[in-house]
Amino acid sequence: MVNFSNLEAYYRYVAPKASSLSGANTIGATLTVALFDPLYLKFGASWGSGGGGSVAGAAKADYDFASIQAGVGFHTSLINQKLTFVAEAGLMYASLKAQDTSVSFSDGSIYVRPALRYTPLDWLELQAGVTVSSADKYDSKMVDLTSYFRVLPMFDIGLGGDFGNTTRAFRTSLRLRW
Repeated sequence: MVNFSNLEAYYRYVAPKASSLSGANTIGATLTVALFDPLYLKFGASWGSGGGGSVAGAAKADYDFASIQAGVGFHTSLINQKLTFVAEAGLMYASLKAQDTSVSFSDGSIYVRPALRYTPLDWLELQAGVTVSSADKYDSKMVDLTSYFRVLPMFDIGLGGDFGNTTRAFRTSLRLRW
């Protein structure tokens, strides 16, 4: 199941830790393209919006959130083919436009993400990674956990979560491998 040529589309619910913003429903896609072994390229984009609402009588802002990323990665097997170490580095741009609040931002950054990918069974892949970036306004540190379940020879369903210093997110995805 571990490969580096795939297209992944996802739905993500992002819960900002800023109390002036409600959660956002987000959609996105990531394209990973294997180069010569052991290198790969990764490109991604996402867009979401959060509704207003209120908490304890205080109105929350409506907002739009978008991000794009481009990176290059390296992978190598550890111990055996079931455990893979991955290291990725790249550029990310995130933008949040909120109405009636001062939390709006645009933030470009570089990121590094070491991760482990483990396939204990033919139909299951587990991933755990840590992303560290130079972002000032958006998740400069994040831990991500994902599990992928193979449902067809080239098709997986994923469930996961991201836990950063400014947001938490839960996602489900569809991944096509080739």
